[in-house]
Amino acid sequence: MSLLDIKPHEVSRDLRGYSVFFYGDPKSGKTTIASKFPKALLLAFEKGYNALPGVYAQPINSWGEFKKLFSELKTPEVQEKFQTIVIDTADIAYGYCEKFICGREAVDTIGDIPYGKGYALVSTEFDEAIRKILQLNYGLILISHAKVKTEKNAKGEDVASQIVPTLDNRGRLICERTCDIIGYSRSVTNESGGTETRLFMRGTPQYVAGSRFKYVPESIEFTYDNLVKAISDAIDKQAEETGGKYITDEATQVVTE
Repeated sequence: MSLLDIKPHEVSRDLRGYSVFFYGDPKSGKTTIASKFPKALLLAFEKGYNALPGVYAQPINSWGEFKKLFSELKTPEVQEKFQTIVIDTADIAYGYCEKFICGREAVDTIGDIPYGKGYALVSTEFDEAIRKILQLNYGLILISHAKVKTEKNAKGEDVASQIVPTLDNRGRLICERTCDIIGYSRSVTNESGGTETRLFMRGTPQYVAGSRFKYVPESIEFTYDNLVKAISDAIDKQAEETGGKYITDEATQVVTE
């Protein structure tokens, strides 16, 4: 490795190079849209794919089962067949991770490990597994549900509320730190009086969302094609600031050596 060999980073229009965190209301299209990503493999910690024809799904019933997959994910044959890994849901995956640490450390609950070290062990284990998928150059989709989190003042009175993922807070912070796009999906009433599902990609005091692409719209009708277009348009607009340089249609590659 030489610092003189470093080249300017190119931003890719290919969604394979990114990690995405979808959370939202039940039946709001999260798994359906995730399954449309390039050559998606659904790791079904939650069996929510029964109505998805043609999806490639692998049920996962423990953290140990999940970890065993990494030896296969490294092989050229599997990397040729699959390009995107979908974890549905991250909530259950994190719960399995916690049970794995409890078993390894021979405790009944993670809180039985003194000084909060158990929670740190779970966070480290979960974080390393998520990053390993990215290091193998797969795209990554993480899925969670939504809940309302209420803040209280010193008197115990409700002072503010926000819609957040149901994922454990420590796991949520790992996913939010890792992912390029955090999108909240829910049904809304459209201008014609009907309903449609929208994906919100800019955070507000009302809900958690965000993106590394500064020109993404506040929300889109939640379809795969609309998401691809929104990211592509945002990249093109950002490219105007660099005279069109440093943009590529090739997938971003993660360097692991």
